[in-house]
Amino acid sequence: MSMVERDNYHHGDLKMALIMASEALIREDGVEGFTLRKAARRAGVSPGAPSHHFDGTKGLLTAVAIRVFEQLYTELSILPSCGVAAVDLRTQAEGYVTFAVRNAGLFRLICRVDLIDCKNPDFIRASYDALKRYGNAAAAYFRQEPPDPSNHVFRPYLASALAIAHGLAHMILEGRAALLFDTADPSQTFVETTLPAVLLAAWPDQSA
Repeated sequence: MSMVERDNYHHGDLKMALIMASEALIREDGVEGFTLRKAARRAGVSPGAPSHHFDGTKGLLTAVAIRVFEQLYTELSILPSCGVAAVDLRTQAEGYVTFAVRNAGLFRLICRVDLIDCKNPDFIRASYDALKRYGNAAAAYFRQEPPDPSNHVFRPYLASALAIAHGLAHMILEGRAALLFDTADPSQTFVETTLPAVLLAAWPDQSA
C-alpha cells in the first residue's frame, strides 16, 4: 500500500472501500464490465491493492457477493409473515424476485459460481442466512423439516421453491417482461401487476 493509501484509510477501511467501489461498478456496468483496475481507480487506491487485499478477482467478487447476500437478508427478513404457509412463501418469493429486478447486476454476480468462491465459509453462511426465512416458508408449505445448515442434504422441496422465484427473476432480467408490457419499465410493471398472480398459480392457498 502506498503512503497516500495509508494516510487515507484506517485499518479495515481499505477493504470496505474496494468492496463498495466494486459494488458500484457492477451496479453501473454489470459484472461483465468489472475489472480490478477499475475497482482500484474507483476506490482511489493503487492498481495492485485489490489483489493484495483480496487475492485476486475471485476474492474481491466473493466479498462483494457476501455483501449482496447480506442486503438480500435485510430485505427478506423485514417482509411480513402472517403464519399462512402459502402466503408467507409467496411473500418471500416476491421479495426475492423484486430484489433481483432492482439489483440486476449484483443478482447476476451471486449466480456466477465461476466468478466467486462458493466454498468460502463466510459466503456459505451469508447465503444461508439470506434465504433462511424463504427456506422455512417453503418447509411449512410442503410440510417438511426446515433447512438445517449443519446437515448438508439435498431438499427437493427447497430446490423447487427456489427454482420458481429464481427462474422468474432471470426471465425478467432477460427482458421477457417487455413482451407483455409496453411501458417505460416493463420489468417493474410485471413485478407490480403480474408477479403475484404467477406466484399464486405456483403455490395456491392450501385447504384446511
